[in-house]
Formats: sequence, structure tokens, C-alpha cells
Amino acid sequence: MTAKQKLSEMNARAAALYKADPKTMSAFRGLMTAAGREGRVAPAMKEMIALAVAIGRGCEDCVVFHASEAKTQGADRAELLEVLAVAVEMSGGPGTVYAAKALAAFDEL
Repeated sequence: MTAKQKLSEMNARAAALYKADPKTMSAFRGLMTAAGREGRVAPAMKEMIALAVAIGRGCEDCVVFHASEAKTQGADRAELLEVLAVAVEMSGGPGTVYAAKALAAFDEL
């Protein structure tokens, strides 16, 4: 399955959850918006931080989502590779698996 397909399926599941529980999901969306706002740290870097956390946590859907968002926010591949290196440093062997998935998703998207 491609990263685009994974992203599409993840978004469909999130939309279903939003429909089932709009109050909670609206609050979560508000948190995402507030955390991602423009500030001293650029939104692209915030997405790459979220990506590094997703790698460390081993959340494949989160990896694809935040790789996509980082690219949308203007992250470039060289920046991404530096962030992936830190994610691997902090999460060891399993981090290499998810970092590779992040790079593949970023390159595809």
C-alpha cells in the first residue's frame, strides 16, 4: 500500500471518528491547530518534531500523517534527514524502521 493510500485510509478513519464523536474530535483539532501555529518554531519544524515523536512511539499512521504535513509546511528532504537521525538516535533499532517509513512517505508524497 502506498503512503498516499495509507494517508487516505487514515483520514477516512479519522473522519468517521469525528462524525461519531464531534465534541472530542473538535477539541483535539483545536489542540493540533494551537500546537502547530506560527511562532518562534516554524510549522514545518513542529511537524518534524511530531514526526520524530511518532517514530519513537512506533505509530505508522502518525508517521505518514506528519511526514505529509511536514512536506506541506515546506520541510525539505535535507532537514527531514537530520530530524530522522535524531529520531533514530533516541529510539534505536525500531526507530530505524519507522524513520525509513517516514523517508519513503515523504519522498512519495
